[in-house]
Amino acid sequence: MGKGILITSLGASLLVTFLVLKLNANSNLNLQTTLDKYLKTQARLIANSGVEIYLEQLRRNKSLTGNFNDNQLFGGEYDINISGPDSALIITSVADFQGVKHTTIVNARRDMLPFPSLPGAMYVTTNAITYVKMNGNFSVSGYDHDINGNLVAGTPLPGISVDNKADSSAIRNVLKGSADVDGKGGKPSIWTTNNNIDWEALANEVIYGSDITINSSNDLKNYANLGTLSVPKATFINGNIQLNSNLSGAGILVVNGDIQINGSFSYLGIVIAYKDTKITTQLNGNGKVYGGMIIAGSEANLEISNGNFKCYYSTEALNNAKMNLKSSRFKIVHWWE
Repeated sequence: MGKGILITSLGASLLVTFLVLKLNANSNLNLQTTLDKYLKTQARLIANSGVEIYLEQLRRNKSLTGNFNDNQLFGGEYDINISGPDSALIITSVADFQGVKHTTIVNARRDMLPFPSLPGAMYVTTNAITYVKMNGNFSVSGYDHDINGNLVAGTPLPGISVDNKADSSAIRNVLKGSADVDGKGGKPSIWTTNNNIDWEALANEVIYGSDITINSSNDLKNYANLGTLSVPKATFINGNIQLNSNLSGAGILVVNGDIQINGSFSYLGIVIAYKDTKITTQLNGNGKVYGGMIIAGSEANLEISNGNFKCYYSTEALNNAKMNLKSSRFKIVHWWE
């Protein structure tokens, strides 16, 4: 009887010991599994975050390419390689977190910046009509010109395009001084058009992807130009600016503020007068826009008291900007991990 109880007790003890050891083994295994999963997840997070970080840098630096190693993030590090043309970018991110590695490879392409077709050399939206002023020595031409302002063969557009007949009458009433509006149909060339483009949304998209942002006249010191024929730029002028010397640019220019031209200003592409904009020339100031101009804000004021201002339609300038402007938007084509 005593032996039976002893044997039973020993058996139970061995069984309990086995179960405890098994539970400990399972616990250790589960702990290791949890730790491995954490390390892998953290390495993956670092690799994917590295891709996002460098996509943002590519948005700002449109010529960024090559290797960028030993980037510290979240207690680990990652290496980035960027290669390929804008139409087929390859971004490879290799992360290391406590010895665990993760590789993410992304194929992306840079989308073209939206570039609208102009309904006229100058287009004035209904929203801006009430507070538009056009005074002084300025000329608008819907006839096609080259990038030097010379007439070339081509289909003419209206000098000024508006949304309806009431707007057309309003424009005619505000044209004062020696304002000259030429183009399709003769002088004054003012036509209505059906246009469904959301110009404010387009302006905001250009602002988001701008290469150059100018908030004051002092900011101009940082730029020799606002884009060139070979490298046009998206520029946002946000504030009141005085142009006291010669300045040129090319691409798309969005203006929210007052521009006072004391020197010479020339631009090849599209100028969008956004929100509240006033453009004036002082002394012997000369302003030239070869391409086209959109007045899409709540107010736009062209007061040319001295000097002159020209807005000439130019397919050459517009096509150059359209083909060579780089967008800040990317489309992810493939994402591998």
